[in-house]
Amino acid sequence: MRSVEDHYWWYQALRPHVVAAIQPVRPDFSLLDAGCGTGGMLKVIREKFPAADLTGLDQSNHALELTAARNTGAKLIPGSVHQLPFPERSFDFVVSLDVLSAIGLDDSLTIREAHRVLQPGGRLILNVAALEFLKGAHDRAVDADRRYTRSQLQLLLRGAQFQIENVNYWNAVLTPPIALVRWLSRAGLGENQPARSDFGAIPAPVNSLLRGLAALELRATRYVSLPFGTSLFAVARKNG
Repeated sequence: MRSVEDHYWWYQALRPHVVAAIQPVRPDFSLLDAGCGTGGMLKVIREKFPAADLTGLDQSNHALELTAARNTGAKLIPGSVHQLPFPERSFDFVVSLDVLSAIGLDDSLTIREAHRVLQPGGRLILNVAALEFLKGAHDRAVDADRRYTRSQLQLLLRGAQFQIENVNYWNAVLTPPIALVRWLSRAGLGENQPARSDFGAIPAPVNSLLRGLAALELRATRYVSLPFGTSLFAVARKNG
């Protein structure tokens, strides 16, 4: 994923949308990327907000090494999203992208931990995989074992005492062909057969077209609710 993510259409559409959801009241705001992976999101945030106090957390030391190589200036901490190694009210923003679906992860505990470390009025920015019928070889390849509906994600956020500002599906246009590809991948996936992620190099014109479609949908979700999509994007605020 590190080899393709910075140029892959899905990331190129999502990351600017995350940045647009970060609306700080001061330039030196604090932000935690909980499950930062190889640091691509932190890099984009740093480019937009050079004075921000950034922290990245991941349970993979190798992922943190790859993040460190990006030279974002973020503090990098090994740890679990189940037990964030920070005091209460430590951050103005918590970002967590495609972490909740991980195998063995307690999503309710993870959301409550995000709530705990946020300042009153702080915001949680999430992206999660959507709709169980879209499961396929890709999910196994990235160690994901659950997908969410809008109502399930809303229930999860409200259960942690968040005030929901936006929860919307995106990538709707590509849902039918992706559903077909995932169905075929399930049909041909044996127990001992290695699974492959959908992410990979694609021709530049196709990548550009897909990026444009996804970015257009994400912008539209600020004003309208899409009925389905391969992902859910959410912004929720801690009261106080």
